[in-house]
Amino acid sequence: MNILKKLMLSAVITLPLTLSGCGTSGFNPDRMEVNLNTEYSEGGLYNRTYVILTLRSLDSEPITLNKVDVNNGRCSYTGRYNDPIKLPAYFQIGQSLQLYLRCSYDAVVKVDIETDQGSASYSFK
Repeated sequence: MNILKKLMLSAVITLPLTLSGCGTSGFNPDRMEVNLNTEYSEGGLYNRTYVILTLRSLDSEPITLNKVDVNNGRCSYTGRYNDPIKLPAYFQIGQSLQLYLRCSYDAVVKVDIETDQGSASYSFK
């Protein structure tokens, strides 16, 4: 397999979405960055496209993430190799958590997070 084809098969595809955040309970949604993208992976028996939700701290103060709900809990998630996600997760500035979603990219409408400092909701349009 030539190098160009290998690079194309392992590429991360980021599709444009409009993201808006709304904070409740005193948590500023601008303190966390929430991104949704896809990653194509060539497998031994089959190829697969993963839908990945990435949460990253943008704040210099520590944040504890206690809960993540995607589409009001109707879209479940795991870690990269179907590993369970262990919450709470502790973030310093720049640290992130990747959730591998079990729903389609187009189906993701809303992400709600609960932290030690309040809650926020992020909407994708």
